[in-house]
Amino acid sequence: MGEVDRRGFLRILRRDKGDDEATAESAAPPPEDPEIRQLADLTAALLVDFGSEGAEELAAGPLLTKPYDKAYMRVTAEHIAFSFITGFSTAVKTSDVTALDLDPPEDRAGYGRLVVGVLRSHHPADPPGVTRAYQFRFRENSPLIEAIRTACDLPEPQPEAETEPEAEDQETLSP
Repeated sequence: MGEVDRRGFLRILRRDKGDDEATAESAAPPPEDPEIRQLADLTAALLVDFGSEGAEELAAGPLLTKPYDKAYMRVTAEHIAFSFITGFSTAVKTSDVTALDLDPPEDRAGYGRLVVGVLRSHHPADPPGVTRAYQFRFRENSPLIEAIRTACDLPEPQPEAETEPEAEDQETLSP
C-alpha cells in the first residue's frame, strides 16, 4: 500500500505488473448498492414479522416501482414481501393475490427492457368489491414474474384469439 515518512507524507509504493494481475484476481466483486441491500434486509424482516421466515423462497431481487423508484421483492410460497426506497414496505399473502397483469416489454432509456406489471390482491378485511393494486417495473426476463405466478397459482396469460377473416368473408358473400 504505502508508508508514511517522518514528515507525515504518504509515499505510495509502485508495484510490478505481475503484482497487479495477482491482486486483480483476488479482488472481491464490487459491493452492491447499499440502498438495495437495505431494502433486501427490510423484506427479510417483514417475512419474519409475518411468520414466514421458514417458507421456501422462490425468488428475490431488485425491481422498480412505476415512477422508477428502487424497490426489492421477495416471493415465498406464503407471502410476497416488497419494500420501496420511499419508505413503504408490506407483505401480501399469496392466497390473497387475485391477478398479475403484465404489459408487453418496452425499451426505457437508461433502464433497458422493462415490463410493467400490476399485482392485484383482495385483503379479507376489505369489502368484497375492493382490490388493492401494486404497480412495478420488472426486468424483461425477471424470475420474480414466474415466481409470483407459481406461488399464487395464477394461470399463464392466454394469447388473444384472432378471428378468422375467411369465415366473415364467406358470410358476407352468401346470398
